[in-house]
Amino acid sequence: MDTFVEFVDKKQREAKEQLSIVRKILEKNQLSVKDFTENTEPYIYVTNPGGGLSFEGVRVYKIGNTLAFRVQREATTHPYGKAYNLDLQEMFSDYMSNNMKYEEAGHKVARAVVHEIINFFKKSSDAEKEIANGEFDEPGDPLTIRSTSGTDYSNKVIGAQWGSSQTR
Repeated sequence: MDTFVEFVDKKQREAKEQLSIVRKILEKNQLSVKDFTENTEPYIYVTNPGGGLSFEGVRVYKIGNTLAFRVQREATTHPYGKAYNLDLQEMFSDYMSNNMKYEEAGHKVARAVVHEIINFFKKSSDAEKEIANGEFDEPGDPLTIRSTSGTDYSNKVIGAQWGSSQTR
């Protein structure tokens, strides 16, 4: 029976191996990746290929039994925001359930990881441009903020087109 320290060491070695494989896949697809797998909390840092975002890249790390990524302003700072799952084992199992060969399923998972990261950067860029240009989900529906009395702030934001008496 393994001791707790041996168990943790084994899990950390597995995480480093998985991150190393993902790093190689991303680098093979011309993405810039920095390796921080020797840290106490191993991760790799993928730099945004397009630039022009409020953050430089994403941190890919092991969380539980899956890999995830989060926005990170710089390579050595802490990530922030929502974590996005990269469940490679589940992807592989899904492909294998379609009677694919191991090698073909592996290639599809590799392409899916690259696509997921690149797509995240593109969507983030589009969202930041919309915010910078003052565009909202509903064009022509600017929001106004008015103060209220009390602690119910749900009626502070109203649509200008509806007038000042109707709330969203």
